[in-house]
Amino acid sequence: MARPFLNPDERRSEFLRVRFTAGEMDALREAAIAAGMTLTDYARAALLDKRPRAKPKPDRVTQQMVYELQSIAVNFRQLEAATGEAAYGQWAHYVGGELLDRLLDRPDLTGMMEAHVVPINEVGQAVNDAAHRANMEKYPDDAERDALFAAVKRVTEPLHKAVARKGSGKDHR
Repeated sequence: MARPFLNPDERRSEFLRVRFTAGEMDALREAAIAAGMTLTDYARAALLDKRPRAKPKPDRVTQQMVYELQSIAVNFRQLEAATGEAAYGQWAHYVGGELLDRLLDRPDLTGMMEAHVVPINEVGQAVNDAAHRANMEKYPDDAERDALFAAVKRVTEPLHKAVARKGSGKDHR
């Protein structure tokens, strides 16, 4: 579905080109990350004196984890739709539903989530690649499917164990 047209007064048609030193650019990127904003949105807010503020670290980490797990779930749903294999849908439900819900109830796991964002992102890229190929009718074979499931299980296992420890202690996978 296409994006609706904006009122001409709301369109961002003007641009400003600004040069920075490498150090200034690094500082700008770090400030944008700390604020939980894109570099462009942060720079726009700073230039327009809207004073972007850093989000608390737990909020930033949780936002990153939500993005990564939901991305994997969406790609698994695409794989399910393309291949008709229900196992992709089951993993999508677990990663983007059950696990994510349990993580959101556990603010005490911020440090653990932060330590696992990068590996989850890397595996998420592999799942995204497989979904992209499947959307072009280049379906994963059984070995690739099993490798994707194993990789997702490997990177989510520490989180799964952490959320299972406190509470019911039941293994939901």
